Amino acid sequence: MFGPRRALQFQLRSSGFESQSFFRSKSQIARSASTIIHKTSSEPWKWPRRLIYAGVFGSLGIAAGKWMDDKVSAPAAPGTSEDNVKLEEIRRVYEIGLPIVQELRNNPDYVEADVYGNYSEDDKNHRLTSGPLKGSRALALQKVFWNDKEQKAISVVFLGHGLEGWPTIVHGGALATVLDENLGRVAIRTFPERTGVTANLEIKFRAPVYSGNFYTFHSCIDQERTTDRKAYVTGEVRDPVGRVCVQASALFVVPKKYKLQEIGEQY
Repeated sequence: MFGPRRALQFQLRSSGFESQSFFRSKSQIARSASTIIHKTSSEPWKWPRRLIYAGVFGSLGIAAGKWMDDKVSAPAAPGTSEDNVKLEEIRRVYEIGLPIVQELRNNPDYVEADVYGNYSEDDKNHRLTSGPLKGSRALALQKVFWNDKEQKAISVVFLGHGLEGWPTIVHGGALATVLDENLGRVAIRTFPERTGVTANLEIKFRAPVYSGNFYTFHSCIDQERTTDRKAYVTGEVRDPVGRVCVQASALFVVPKKYKLQEIGEQY
């Protein structure tokens, strides 16, 4: 049996529980309502963000696809409209986009010249580097800066994708060919007969040379060891930031037993 006091206490407890349940339910409803309002208010802001993400990643995808297409697709054949467009773009980069070119042009000790200046167009077609290796796919552009005071030359050369051995990497044999010619330009200028041949060529590959880029070929004569019939030349291939990728040394000679054609100053 409950007494009056126990009955009163039970009623108060019951009313207290009911009050707590009421306020707890009301609080949960309020939190749910605020969450719904917050979600609803933040929903419109997601669309501009999604559009920005879609634009950024879409542009990256297009750029990556174009880069991959350029790497995988066959290089443009010389003389085609595609080749001419690429050659024009390469010349434009040479004129306005290479700090080394502006630096050499502003140095009065260097004289700029085209390669193979002593050859006719028909003669160029029979030479490896100006015939089969011409066009944007290979040796798209070669310019020589000669320093007569120091007896050295700096050649700015574009190495196209058609010179690759491994994908994106220029073939070592192609580099040796271009190096041989650039070292020879310096050697022959020191010979009174203005001609000569390669007797020895040593090359050390220090870092990869990537296709589709401009590189500089530096050649310098060893004036102490060089004579009228023997020329010792050292050279380097440097990337656009000046890192040495290839080192070379060579000996050029003027043969005694047979007469060579005079090459001249510009070749």
